[in-house]
Amino acid sequence: MRSDKIIETELLELLPKDRANDPTGKRLAELLARISMKKIPVNSFSRIWTLGSLQARVTAGYLAYWLRSRFRNADEKQRLKSEAHLAAALQLFGAMGYLRGAVMKVGQMLANLPEVVPEEFAEVLSALHFEAPPMHFAMVREVFLDEFGREPEELFATFDRQAFAAASLGQVHRARLHSGEEVAVKIQYPGIARTIKADLRNLRLLLQPLCLTIDWQDTLAKLADIERMLLMETDYTQEAMFCKLARSAFTAADQVVVPRIYDDYSTARVLTAEYLPGCHINDFLATDPGQGERDHFTRLLTVATYRLYYRLHWLPADPHPGNFIFMPDGRLGLIDFGCTLMLNDEEWIFSNVAIQAALDRDLPGLNRSMARACRFDDPDDMEPDHLEVIRQGFYWFMEPWQQEGLFDFGDRDFFMRGIDNVMEATRKGYTRSLPMTIWSNRFTFGGRAFCYKLKGRCEFRDIYLQESAGVQPNHT
Repeated sequence: MRSDKIIETELLELLPKDRANDPTGKRLAELLARISMKKIPVNSFSRIWTLGSLQARVTAGYLAYWLRSRFRNADEKQRLKSEAHLAAALQLFGAMGYLRGAVMKVGQMLANLPEVVPEEFAEVLSALHFEAPPMHFAMVREVFLDEFGREPEELFATFDRQAFAAASLGQVHRARLHSGEEVAVKIQYPGIARTIKADLRNLRLLLQPLCLTIDWQDTLAKLADIERMLLMETDYTQEAMFCKLARSAFTAADQVVVPRIYDDYSTARVLTAEYLPGCHINDFLATDPGQGERDHFTRLLTVATYRLYYRLHWLPADPHPGNFIFMPDGRLGLIDFGCTLMLNDEEWIFSNVAIQAALDRDLPGLNRSMARACRFDDPDDMEPDHLEVIRQGFYWFMEPWQQEGLFDFGDRDFFMRGIDNVMEATRKGYTRSLPMTIWSNRFTFGGRAFCYKLKGRCEFRDIYLQESAGVQPNHT
C-alpha cells in the first residue's frame, strides 16, 4: 500500500519544475499537499474568485517576461518565454487540480490538442488526465459511509488507500473482492455536481453581454448541453449501464475489452469494475513502439468507436488518454463511458444523411445538411463564406472515410487543417450550430488528437464499411 507521501513524491517527479521560481520543486510539493487536504469549493463566488486570482497571476507572469525580454537576444528570449509558459502552466495545474469539475475538464481538453497550446502547457496539463492531486483518504471514507454505510476496508478484502489515478470528477483505487477478483473502484469527489452547476452559472453571467445578439439563444442551448454532458458523468449508475451495453458489443476476437461492472459494489457515486492491467499512452510511447504496434492500437480504437456508433448509436464524447488502456497482450481497454450521447432517431438519421451526402459527392444534399447543422432552414440563408468554412470542416472530417488503404493519422498537415478550420470558424463567429455538434466535435477531435499523438495508421475506410454493413440511413 502506497502512502500519501509516496504518491505526492511520484507526482512531483512527473511534473516539470519552474526553473525560475521553484527549481527544487519545494513550492510545488507544498501545493500538492494543500490540494489533497482541501475539499473542493462548490460556491459560485469562491470558484470564480479563484479563477480571477489565477488570471491576475498568469497575466503578471507574462508581463514580467515581456519586461525582462525586451533587450535580450533571440535565444535568451526563447528561454524566458519557455519559463513564462511553464510557470503559467503550473499555476493552471494547481488551480484546476483544486477546483476540479468543469474547470479541470477544460485543462484536459487543452492538453489533448497537441500543437495548439505551448508544449509546456501540454506537458503539465496532460497530468490532469490521470495524475491530478488525489483527495485525502478521509474524504474517500466519507463517500463510502454515505453510499454503503461501511468503510472501504469493510466492504473489500483489501483496499488501497492511495488512488492510482485521479482526474476531474473522481479518483480510482485498486481493491480486491472477498471472492478474489482484482477491481478498480472509482469514487466521485464530494459535491462535484454542484461545482459543475456553479461553473456553468458563472459562465452564463460572464457571457450575459451577448444577450442582445441574435445567437444568444443558441449560446444558451449549447451551455445547457455542456452542463447536461458534464452532469451525466457524475451519474455512475448510468455509466454502469453504458459499460454493460458496450461490453456486450465486443467479442474476444475484437481485442477490445470493456471491464465487467460489479453492481453490489457500485452506487451513483461509486463504480467498481474489473481491473484491466496495462498502461496509458504516455507510458506506451515511452517504450518506443514500432509502427506496427502503433497501427495495431489505432485500428482497435477505430473499430471500437465505430462499433459503438453503428451498433449502439453512441457518440463516446470523452476520448481522452486516461480512458484507454494499452494491455500487455495487445488488447485495448475502454474504461470510461460517463460522457456518452445516445443519438435519438432524428439525430441518427441527420448524422448519416450528412455522411452519405459527402460519400456520394452530393453537393446540394451536403449543403442542406450543413445549413441544418448551423440552424438555418436553407443553404441560401447562409453567407457563402460561412457555408464554405463549415463545408470544408466536414470535408476534413470525411477524409479518412474516402481514402483507400492506410490512412495516416500522424500526418501533421492533416491534423492541423482540422484545427485551423475550427479556429477560422470561431474567429469569424461561425459557431451557431445544433447542440449535438458539441458531442460530435469532442468525439472527432478527441479521437484524432489521440491517434495523432500515437502516430498511428489504419485502413479506416475498410473498417467503416465493415462496421456500417447493413446500416442504411433514412433519407426521408
